[in-house]
Amino acid sequence: MNKKTIALIAIGIFVVWAGSGWAINTWINASYRGTFGDMFGAVNALFSGFAFAGLIYTIAVQRQELAEQKNSINMQTNELKLQVEASKMQTEELALQREAIQMQTEELGLQRKAIQMQTEEIKMQREETARSADQLEGQKNLLNLQMATSIVDDLIILKNKRCDEIPNIQIGLHYSRYSISELLENYPYEETLISEDARHLQSYLNTFFFILEFIQKYDLENNQKDMLSNLVNMNTTDNELKLIYIAVQLNQHRLMMLRVHGFYPRHQKLTEETTMPSI
Repeated sequence: MNKKTIALIAIGIFVVWAGSGWAINTWINASYRGTFGDMFGAVNALFSGFAFAGLIYTIAVQRQELAEQKNSINMQTNELKLQVEASKMQTEELALQREAIQMQTEELGLQRKAIQMQTEEIKMQREETARSADQLEGQKNLLNLQMATSIVDDLIILKNKRCDEIPNIQIGLHYSRYSISELLENYPYEETLISEDARHLQSYLNTFFFILEFIQKYDLENNQKDMLSNLVNMNTTDNELKLIYIAVQLNQHRLMMLRVHGFYPRHQKLTEETTMPSI
């Protein structure tokens, strides 16, 4: 019931009350007004009883409503307690989850550190393996160089021996023994005496170019091959080099071998010294 309805009822009661007083004064004789008023005493008692009964009923209804409100409040309180307990359980569960996540994070951190340590260890092992491989490669190259140097030394000795033991050379009907210097001095343009086909030079030439081919094909570094080529160059006299270039002047393969092993600049210098006019 809103305020407007209550106000209307109160106004209605006031109008009835005021109207009854006016009606009594207007239509009721003054001598009967007391008697007429007493007639309403029982009515007043009746209405007072109704009012008291209404009051008791109102109190009972209010008491019932209060009891219901109390029960509702108790239910809400219990529900709130349950919610609080549920919140506590959720909080504890979240705390446990947080601890589990923290433990997992720490475990992942330890695993990461272990992986880093393993990675560093593998890297160190790889570096050690690389150093070992380099050392083995260096030892292998050194061993190859030592073996190649020993073989080249023996071949140089064999070359020099065959250079010193050039067999008798047939010139006309006579056989003569000449040194390399004498051949170059007396028969520089005699193809039958200084050529690859000359029988008395074949053994020497084959030995010399075998040395160069051995150096070229052996498993060595380029600087090691250059060192052995220089060794052969130092153990080859100027007259030997002149004779070799004259003998193989038509063999492009052997000329290229001489150039690859560094003999060409020396031969050019010897040629310039030979052709230079004397002052």
